[in-house]
Amino acid sequence: MSDFTEANRKYFDNLAATYKGRFADASRMLASQTVQHRNWISERWTDTEAGKNKEVKMLEYACGPGVVSMSLAPFVTQIIGIDVSDNMIAEFNQNASSLGLANKVVGYKADLLAENAPAQEIESACANLDMVTVSMALHHFEHPDTAIKRLTERLNKGGVCYIIDLVAHADAHGHEHEKHKHEFAQAAHTIKTHGFSCEDMRGLFEGAGLTGFKYEVLPEPLTFNMEERSFSKTVFVARAQRA
Repeated sequence: MSDFTEANRKYFDNLAATYKGRFADASRMLASQTVQHRNWISERWTDTEAGKNKEVKMLEYACGPGVVSMSLAPFVTQIIGIDVSDNMIAEFNQNASSLGLANKVVGYKADLLAENAPAQEIESACANLDMVTVSMALHHFEHPDTAIKRLTERLNKGGVCYIIDLVAHADAHGHEHEKHKHEFAQAAHTIKTHGFSCEDMRGLFEGAGLTGFKYEVLPEPLTFNMEERSFSKTVFVARAQRA
Protein backbone atom coordinates (compact mmCIF):
# COMPACT_ATOMS: atom_id res chain seq x y z
CA MET A 1 0.00 0.00 0.00
CA SER A 2 1.49 3.35 -1.05
CA ASP A 3 1.84 6.28 1.37
CA PHE A 4 -0.97 8.07 -0.47
CA THR A 5 -3.30 5.07 -0.18
CA GLU A 6 -2.38 4.73 3.49
CA ALA A 7 -3.37 8.38 4.05
CA ASN A 8 -6.75 7.59 2.50
CA ARG A 9 -7.13 4.49 4.65
CA LYS A 10 -6.55 6.45 7.85
CA TYR A 11 -8.86 9.29 6.81
CA PHE A 12 -11.77 7.02 5.91
CA ASP A 13 -11.24 4.79 8.94
CA ASN A 14 -11.80 7.91 11.06
CA LEU A 15 -14.73 9.10 8.95
CA ALA A 16 -16.64 5.80 8.86
CA ALA A 17 -18.53 6.16 12.14
CA THR A 18 -20.05 9.53 11.19
CA TYR A 19 -20.31 9.06 7.42
CA LYS A 20 -23.96 7.98 7.36
CA GLY A 21 -25.16 11.05 9.24
CA ARG A 22 -22.89 13.61 7.60
CA PHE A 23 -23.58 12.47 4.06
CA ALA A 24 -27.18 11.30 4.36
CA ASP A 25 -28.55 13.74 1.75
CA ALA A 26 -25.72 13.05 -0.66
CA SER A 27 -26.14 9.31 -0.27
CA ARG A 28 -29.86 9.48 -0.98
CA MET A 29 -29.24 11.50 -4.12
CA LEU A 30 -26.53 9.15 -5.40
CA ALA A 31 -28.70 6.10 -4.75
CA SER A 32 -31.70 7.67 -6.48
CA GLN A 33 -29.73 8.80 -9.52
CA THR A 34 -28.04 5.41 -9.86
CA VAL A 35 -31.37 3.59 -9.92
CA GLN A 36 -32.81 6.15 -12.36
CA HIS A 37 -29.79 5.62 -14.64
CA ARG A 38 -29.83 1.84 -14.35
CA ASN A 39 -30.75 1.11 -17.96
CA TRP A 40 -28.44 3.93 -19.09
CA ILE A 41 -25.59 2.16 -17.29
CA SER A 42 -26.25 -1.36 -18.58
CA GLU A 43 -28.91 -3.55 -20.15
CA ARG A 44 -27.85 -6.59 -18.10
CA TRP A 45 -29.94 -6.84 -14.93
CA THR A 46 -31.88 -9.71 -13.39
CA ASP A 47 -35.19 -8.13 -14.48
CA THR A 48 -34.18 -7.43 -18.11
CA GLU A 49 -34.07 -9.71 -21.13
CA ALA A 50 -30.27 -9.48 -21.28
CA GLY A 51 -29.81 -10.61 -17.69
CA LYS A 52 -32.90 -12.65 -16.85
CA ASN A 53 -32.08 -16.06 -15.33
CA LYS A 54 -28.33 -15.27 -15.56
CA GLU A 55 -25.62 -14.39 -13.09
CA VAL A 56 -25.09 -10.64 -12.81
CA LYS A 57 -21.98 -9.97 -10.72
CA MET A 58 -20.90 -6.52 -9.58
CA LEU A 59 -17.90 -5.01 -7.80
CA GLU A 60 -18.03 -1.69 -5.99
CA TYR A 61 -14.43 -0.58 -5.53
CA ALA A 62 -13.56 1.93 -2.79
CA CYS A 63 -17.07 1.06 -1.71
CA GLY A 64 -17.30 2.94 1.58
CA PRO A 65 -20.69 2.12 3.14
CA GLY A 66 -21.96 0.83 -0.22
CA VAL A 67 -24.42 3.44 -1.44
CA VAL A 68 -24.37 2.17 -5.03
CA SER A 69 -24.26 -1.48 -3.99
CA MET A 70 -27.31 -1.26 -1.76
CA SER A 71 -29.31 0.62 -4.39
CA LEU A 72 -28.53 -1.87 -7.18
CA ALA A 73 -28.69 -5.04 -5.08
CA PRO A 74 -32.27 -5.91 -6.15
CA PHE A 75 -31.15 -6.12 -9.79
CA VAL A 76 -28.00 -8.27 -9.52
CA THR A 77 -27.17 -11.73 -8.17
CA GLN A 78 -23.89 -10.96 -6.38
CA ILE A 79 -22.07 -7.84 -5.15
CA ILE A 80 -18.54 -7.58 -3.79
CA GLY A 81 -17.46 -4.44 -1.97
CA ILE A 82 -13.74 -3.67 -1.67
CA ASP A 83 -12.18 -0.86 0.35
CA VAL A 84 -8.80 -0.20 1.97
CA SER A 85 -10.56 0.95 5.17
CA ASP A 86 -11.47 -1.69 7.76
CA ASN A 87 -14.09 0.59 9.28
CA MET A 88 -15.76 1.34 5.96
CA ILE A 89 -15.95 -2.39 5.18
CA ALA A 90 -17.56 -2.91 8.59
CA GLU A 91 -20.15 -0.26 7.67
CA PHE A 92 -20.67 -1.88 4.26
CA ASN A 93 -21.31 -5.32 5.73
CA GLN A 94 -23.53 -3.92 8.49
CA ASN A 95 -25.63 -2.07 5.91
CA ALA A 96 -25.96 -5.23 3.81
CA SER A 97 -27.00 -7.21 6.88
CA SER A 98 -29.55 -4.64 8.08
CA LEU A 99 -31.16 -4.64 4.62
CA GLY A 100 -31.34 -8.43 4.50
CA LEU A 101 -28.75 -8.60 1.71
CA ALA A 102 -25.93 -10.47 3.44
CA ASN A 103 -26.63 -13.56 1.32
CA LYS A 104 -25.47 -11.78 -1.85
CA VAL A 105 -23.60 -8.64 -0.75
CA VAL A 106 -20.24 -8.96 1.03
CA GLY A 107 -17.34 -6.61 1.60
CA TYR A 108 -13.61 -7.25 2.00
CA LYS A 109 -10.69 -5.07 2.98
CA ALA A 110 -8.19 -5.11 0.11
CA ASP A 111 -6.17 -2.95 -2.26
CA LEU A 112 -6.71 -4.25 -5.79
CA LEU A 113 -4.38 -1.56 -7.16
CA ALA A 114 -1.33 -2.61 -5.14
CA GLU A 115 1.54 -4.46 -6.77
CA ASN A 116 0.98 -7.51 -4.60
CA ALA A 117 -2.01 -9.67 -5.54
CA PRO A 118 -4.81 -9.90 -2.96
CA ALA A 119 -5.65 -13.12 -1.13
CA GLN A 120 -6.94 -15.87 -3.41
CA GLU A 121 -10.45 -15.66 -1.94
CA ILE A 122 -10.66 -11.97 -2.82
CA GLU A 123 -8.99 -12.43 -6.20
CA SER A 124 -11.57 -15.07 -7.13
CA ALA A 125 -14.47 -12.98 -5.84
CA CYS A 126 -13.37 -10.00 -7.94
CA ALA A 127 -13.06 -11.86 -11.25
CA ASN A 128 -15.52 -12.37 -14.12
CA LEU A 129 -17.51 -9.23 -13.37
CA ASP A 130 -20.47 -7.83 -15.27
CA MET A 131 -20.05 -4.41 -13.70
CA VAL A 132 -17.49 -2.48 -11.70
CA THR A 133 -18.35 0.85 -10.12
CA VAL A 134 -16.42 3.57 -8.30
CA SER A 135 -18.61 6.15 -6.59
CA MET A 136 -17.22 9.47 -5.34
CA ALA A 137 -13.76 7.95 -4.89
CA LEU A 138 -11.86 8.25 -8.17
CA HIS A 139 -10.60 11.71 -7.19
CA HIS A 140 -8.90 10.02 -4.21
CA PHE A 141 -6.95 7.58 -6.42
CA GLU A 142 -3.25 8.26 -6.84
CA HIS A 143 -3.29 7.00 -10.44
CA PRO A 144 -6.84 7.05 -11.87
CA ASP A 145 -5.68 5.78 -15.27
CA THR A 146 -4.01 2.72 -13.79
CA ALA A 147 -7.05 2.10 -11.59
CA ILE A 148 -9.47 2.09 -14.52
CA LYS A 149 -7.21 -0.26 -16.50
CA ARG A 150 -6.82 -2.76 -13.67
CA LEU A 151 -10.49 -2.77 -12.80
CA THR A 152 -11.43 -3.15 -16.47
CA GLU A 153 -9.29 -6.29 -16.68
CA ARG A 154 -11.71 -7.94 -14.23
CA LEU A 155 -14.74 -7.37 -16.45
CA ASN A 156 -16.32 -9.97 -18.68
CA LYS A 157 -16.72 -9.10 -22.35
CA GLY A 158 -19.48 -6.50 -22.47
CA GLY A 159 -19.05 -5.73 -18.78
CA VAL A 160 -19.58 -2.11 -17.72
CA CYS A 161 -17.43 0.35 -15.80
CA TYR A 162 -19.62 2.95 -14.05
CA ILE A 163 -18.12 6.04 -12.42
CA ILE A 164 -19.73 8.76 -10.29
CA ASP A 165 -17.52 11.69 -9.35
CA LEU A 166 -17.07 15.45 -9.25
CA VAL A 167 -17.12 17.57 -12.39
CA ALA A 168 -13.88 19.48 -12.94
CA HIS A 169 -14.30 23.25 -12.92
CA ALA A 170 -11.31 25.56 -13.00
CA ASP A 171 -10.27 28.78 -14.67
CA ALA A 172 -6.85 29.36 -16.15
CA HIS A 173 -5.46 30.22 -12.72
CA GLY A 174 -6.83 27.12 -11.02
CA HIS A 175 -9.03 29.11 -8.64
CA GLU A 176 -11.64 26.39 -8.43
CA HIS A 177 -8.96 23.94 -7.36
CA GLU A 178 -8.01 26.21 -4.46
CA LYS A 179 -11.67 26.54 -3.48
CA HIS A 180 -12.00 22.77 -3.61
CA LYS A 181 -8.98 22.35 -1.32
CA HIS A 182 -10.46 24.82 1.15
CA GLU A 183 -13.88 23.15 1.21
CA PHE A 184 -12.38 19.71 1.74
CA ALA A 185 -9.64 20.94 4.06
CA GLN A 186 -9.62 17.85 6.28
CA ALA A 187 -9.42 15.54 3.27
CA ALA A 188 -7.12 17.67 1.08
CA HIS A 189 -4.12 15.40 1.64
CA THR A 190 -6.13 12.43 0.33
CA ILE A 191 -7.37 14.08 -2.90
CA LYS A 192 -5.32 13.64 -6.05
CA THR A 193 -7.59 15.04 -8.79
CA HIS A 194 -10.05 17.91 -8.41
CA GLY A 195 -12.79 16.47 -10.59
CA PHE A 196 -13.01 15.07 -14.12
CA SER A 197 -14.34 16.59 -17.32
CA CYS A 198 -16.10 14.65 -20.06
CA GLU A 199 -12.87 14.53 -22.03
CA ASP A 200 -10.92 13.41 -18.96
CA MET A 201 -13.24 10.43 -18.53
CA ARG A 202 -13.30 9.66 -22.23
CA GLY A 203 -9.51 9.48 -22.17
CA LEU A 204 -9.43 7.28 -19.08
CA PHE A 205 -11.96 4.85 -20.53
CA GLU A 206 -10.42 4.74 -23.99
CA GLY A 207 -6.99 4.23 -22.42
CA ALA A 208 -8.39 1.12 -20.74
CA GLY A 209 -9.81 -0.18 -24.02
CA LEU A 210 -13.43 0.54 -23.11
CA THR A 211 -16.05 1.48 -25.68
CA GLY A 212 -19.60 2.84 -25.71
CA PHE A 213 -18.64 5.88 -23.64
CA LYS A 214 -21.42 8.00 -22.10
CA TYR A 215 -21.11 10.95 -19.70
CA GLU A 216 -23.88 12.97 -18.11
CA VAL A 217 -23.84 15.80 -15.58
CA LEU A 218 -26.49 15.22 -12.93
CA PRO A 219 -29.13 17.95 -12.62
CA GLU A 220 -29.06 17.97 -8.82
CA PRO A 221 -25.86 19.03 -7.02
CA LEU A 222 -24.38 16.91 -4.28
CA THR A 223 -24.50 18.53 -0.83
CA PHE A 224 -21.67 17.98 1.63
CA ASN A 225 -21.80 18.74 5.34
CA MET A 226 -18.26 19.29 6.56
CA GLU A 227 -17.25 20.76 9.90
CA GLU A 228 -20.59 22.54 10.44
CA ARG A 229 -20.45 23.92 6.88
CA SER A 230 -22.49 22.90 3.89
CA PHE A 231 -21.56 23.32 0.23
CA SER A 232 -22.60 21.78 -3.05
CA LYS A 233 -20.70 20.21 -5.92
CA THR A 234 -21.70 19.27 -9.45
CA VAL A 235 -21.49 15.54 -10.09
CA PHE A 236 -21.36 13.41 -13.23
CA VAL A 237 -22.03 9.81 -14.12
CA ALA A 238 -20.02 8.05 -16.82
CA ARG A 239 -20.01 4.55 -18.25
CA ALA A 240 -18.25 2.47 -20.87
CA GLN A 241 -17.93 -1.24 -21.53
CA ARG A 242 -15.31 -3.85 -22.30
CA ALA A 243 -15.24 -4.74 -25.98
